[in-house]
Amino acid sequence: MKKDNPKIEAERGKLSWPLVGNNHIVDFLSRSIARDQVGSAYIFFGPKDLGKATVANFFAKNLLCQDERKSQAKEVLPCRQCPSCQAFNAVAGSKESLVKEDGAPVGAHGDYHFIKREEGKKNISIEQIRDFIKDLGLSSLSGSYKIGIINEAQTLSLEAANALLKTLEEPRKKVVIILITDNLDLLPATIISRSQVLNFNPVKTDVIYDYLVDDFGVARSLAKNLSRICLGRPALAVKLLQDKSFYKNYTSIVRVFLDFSRQDLNERLAGLGKLIGPTAHGQESVKIALEITEVWLGLTRDLLLLDFGRGDLLQNQIAVEELIEQKPRFSQDTKGFLRIIRSLQKGKEYLMANVNPRLVLEDITINI
Repeated sequence: MKKDNPKIEAERGKLSWPLVGNNHIVDFLSRSIARDQVGSAYIFFGPKDLGKATVANFFAKNLLCQDERKSQAKEVLPCRQCPSCQAFNAVAGSKESLVKEDGAPVGAHGDYHFIKREEGKKNISIEQIRDFIKDLGLSSLSGSYKIGIINEAQTLSLEAANALLKTLEEPRKKVVIILITDNLDLLPATIISRSQVLNFNPVKTDVIYDYLVDDFGVARSLAKNLSRICLGRPALAVKLLQDKSFYKNYTSIVRVFLDFSRQDLNERLAGLGKLIGPTAHGQESVKIALEITEVWLGLTRDLLLLDFGRGDLLQNQIAVEELIEQKPRFSQDTKGFLRIIRSLQKGKEYLMANVNPRLVLEDITINI
């Protein structure tokens, strides 16, 4: 029987992969499946909220799909009907929505294994990796692939990374390992060299805008705001749209920063305390602090853009009027905004070096 051209197959598949932008990723993975040239190890690298985990899960579902047409290279998409696809709890309809960057599919599959850093822990432990390797070493229940996905792979402990490396050095047939990371520099060079690195890039604002309008029926004004706020990260735009508490938290972080320009130090620290909360600790407090510094960096860049007369490029269009109003109170010249940006960037470095998050944020607050 004549096989379809892989390029046609890839183009057919591109239309239904759950990814906004980054078509080069879909093209590459579709061709790999169609030509039966799937690698043993991949690194999905790029900023958070680009859909890396979504694509990794969809790729796994595709490889594990039991539809006979796939063996004839006539399809590059999971069928949604076979027992394997059912185990992934396929979303009804013609498309699948973006899933959280930190989560596995809702369902369970005996040949699919997903691990991430345990809540409150700094690293993915060697015990987790040993269990992971053991699971991947078992025979496939369906005689197909065994898929292992490691989220936040940059948090692998040294011992865990070394244990994983031994597995990567001796790849087994039809065992695929995918590491997801937003910081390639924190992965050992030996692991990188034994993996195919797929770079996920920020998506153009107009592409995200169209996605929100066409797929979610979002009003154009809201789509414009969300596509700007997310800075090229479509999954973040969707989260801001669908998670009301997340959006409220974002606007609270914006509000606290903008209030700084008219507050004394005690009022500033009180506002900061509300953002951090009394119960946050450990890695949770680090995550909260990093989110705060990211939002404040975006606001400061907006103030700098206004200083250069480029209000059309603002990330936070939702606060444009107040940004214009408060700009003179934050600084009278460009050097002042650059000083704030340097303070925030240095704060992020301290947070990554495990300096106390509250102290880091307080220092930033004092120096804004």
